[in-house]
Formats: sequence, structure tokens, C-alpha cells
Amino acid sequence: MSELGFRNFVGVDGSKGMLDLAAQSGLYQDLRLALLGTDPLPAQTGAFDLVVIIGALRAGFVPVSVIRELWQAAKPGGYVCMSRVDPKSESGEKYKLSMKRELQQMEEEGLWSPMSTGDMKKYMMDVYHNQTEDEQYLDGTMYLYRKSIS
Repeated sequence: MSELGFRNFVGVDGSKGMLDLAAQSGLYQDLRLALLGTDPLPAQTGAFDLVVIIGALRAGFVPVSVIRELWQAAKPGGYVCMSRVDPKSESGEKYKLSMKRELQQMEEEGLWSPMSTGDMKKYMMDVYHNQTEDEQYLDGTMYLYRKSIS
């Protein structure tokens, strides 16, 4: 992303260990500890050109309500990029449906517009189950939205 002109990186994670690893990269100007869904997103409203959440939008990780917090952190005309593991469980399927309803509701409210959605094969390893080599990866979905200017 820095090659595309992005210069100010702020990282948020619920794990101090992950924040320590992020600090070692030298990429971030600010790192903040917060458990999304329990703690508010520690970000200024309307401050970011791009807000990204990777892999946490799933049952048992962060609630769907966090999506509105991500939207709030983006500047008018800014982007929100989200990825999600595709569910292989009943709770995952319920989360997926709840997330789709929230995304649609936010569109209908005029808060943002979808720019792109895409399926990702072999998005991440399934570290929770012993499976054959062909089944060791989970698929995912990527969403890109642009926040409305008004």
C-alpha cells in the first residue's frame, strides 16, 4: 500500500503480541490495543482514506456492528475494505446473513456504495480442523465500499 502512496498507517488489534509484531515491521505510525465489539474502534471519525479489516468478520470474533465503526472512521469519499472467511458452520452462515443485511441496510441509508465484491479461493488455512490437503483452506469474500461524500 505504501507503493500506492499511502503513508500514515494505524493498526488496531485485540492482541498485544500481534501489535508487538506489527511494531517490528516499522510500517505503522500508531498501534492501538482494542477488542473490537467490546471496545470502541480507537479511531477519529472521518479521518482515514482507507479502512481495512482482514479476517475478523466472523462468528465469535467481532460483531457485525463493527462495520458501522469502520465506516465512521473513513473520510467522506474514502474506502472501507473488508474480508471475511466463508462459513462452514451454522453460526458462520448466520453471521454471513447478518452481515449481508447490514451491508444492504447501509447502502439503502445512502452511507456508501459497493465498489467491488469478490470470492477468494484458499483465503486462509483452516487451523481449527484436521483435514485433507485439499480441505485445509477456507474460502473467503472481499468487499470494497466507498463512503458517500454527503
